[in-house]
Amino acid sequence: MRTKSSVRGITGLIVLVVVAVSGCMPQTSGGGGSADPRVCPTPAAGQVRVAIVVDATGLGAGAATVTCVVVAQGANGIVALNARAVRLGSPAPTFNASGLLCSIDGAPLAPACGTVGPNGYEYWSYWAGGTSWTYAPIGPVSRSMQDGTVEGWRFLPGGAQVAPSTSPTFASLVS
Repeated sequence: MRTKSSVRGITGLIVLVVVAVSGCMPQTSGGGGSADPRVCPTPAAGQVRVAIVVDATGLGAGAATVTCVVVAQGANGIVALNARAVRLGSPAPTFNASGLLCSIDGAPLAPACGTVGPNGYEYWSYWAGGTSWTYAPIGPVSRSMQDGTVEGWRFLPGGAQVAPSTSPTFASLVS
């Protein structure tokens, strides 16, 4: 049989654990968030809005998705991609030992990472948006986020490089 003081102690411990864990959780991107991932949260001073397009149609998924995140100005593309996972509550992107992006939202399933399939090399291709899609000439770690940056990721199941299947312009992607 538990006494009132032991119940209070357990309750206090539970509250302490909840507070400690919530303090360790990644912060969502800025205030003014919305359940619609295309709606940009309000950036704070020193933060910028980034539209991230993920096109997993090559993995049999439906249409490409668009998520607007807020990150520190000058953050890199990996920080933005991680902010997307946090905003959506999806698995964080995974990478192999060489830094190759292996999965977004848990796809493809491990251990598939840069494998050669029946149509050639299968991988997440990286694209820079703007007035048109450009196959990124640099990796996401080297790309600096500015307000209105558009990041594109498309899974290519071998064959030719194909840009994400959405508009590349920030204004047409987000609200």
